[in-house]
Amino acid sequence: MSIRTIETSLMVPLPGGQQLHLRRLTDNPDAPAVLLLHGLLEDGTIFYSRDGRGLAHYLAARGFDTYIPDLRGKGRSWPPVSGWATYRVGDAVNQDIPAILNTIQSVKGSAPVFWITHAWGGVLASSYLARYPEARSSLNGLINFGSHRVAVNRSLARYIWLDGLWGWLARLVAKFKGFIPGRGLKIGSENEFLGIQQDSSNWFRGEDWIDPVDQFDYGEALSKGLSFPPALYFAPSADLARCSAADVKGFMREIGHHNGRLVVLGQNLGNRHNYSQISMLTHPDAVHDHFPFMVNWMLEMNKLREEARSGDDPEPKSQGHSTASGK
Repeated sequence: MSIRTIETSLMVPLPGGQQLHLRRLTDNPDAPAVLLLHGLLEDGTIFYSRDGRGLAHYLAARGFDTYIPDLRGKGRSWPPVSGWATYRVGDAVNQDIPAILNTIQSVKGSAPVFWITHAWGGVLASSYLARYPEARSSLNGLINFGSHRVAVNRSLARYIWLDGLWGWLARLVAKFKGFIPGRGLKIGSENEFLGIQQDSSNWFRGEDWIDPVDQFDYGEALSKGLSFPPALYFAPSADLARCSAADVKGFMREIGHHNGRLVVLGQNLGNRHNYSQISMLTHPDAVHDHFPFMVNWMLEMNKLREEARSGDDPEPKSQGHSTASGK
């Protein structure tokens, strides 16, 4: 007899009466919690669909209690993205993510033991862990799909996307609307705040990892040697416009010394497809290709954490960087 997935929606309060939508999917409410954080021009549905497909449902069916927020103005969060609202990197790091974690703690009684991010969501998550290092102790691992802070690769496709569509065109339209109409411009599934567009564009072009409002230095905070959780980085081999393997590798190195593993997805590396930054999460074959690899890694990190707590192996042996296919 199959177990029916429990699906609930919570509303997370923010200052000023705003609310974040938080979706919960689980087959076992007592299972370990996992937080899934989306990126730019998206909402939480990058991780799940109404017909029960996607990474969140895959995890729920394998014994994880998954929590998928819609960040400010996205999806079912309220109010939607608009021209009057000011929303910057610091708002996501200092308000949205803490409110989400506090709600999960209240509902679950414990913090998520894994964070899984997509694209810009990985930058926000790592920025949060830099600014609030005490949060690292509850994490068994961090998994980033196509996340990078600096656009290392500078191909023609990248110039068209970063400098053209996400650059001058987005800013031009925003002069009239006050925000980036992602759906109207057909560059994303959600609209985006102008402040986030400006912050992300500056970081993509290589500006220092410093908060644009209060000048907190995220890069310096990560360089202080405090323990960063084990991390798994998935990179597409063929998406030169939005995200390249070089971009993800650069982000992995920017985090500094930690137990990190880079997995490049591509047909020439043993995968079923040359996935893009988006399709590595949404393609139907992902559940047969690299999702099982990810879950096995999560189970391995759980085991290492248990051994460390018992004193059998106080320090994971797999330190540094490595590269592998998704198989």
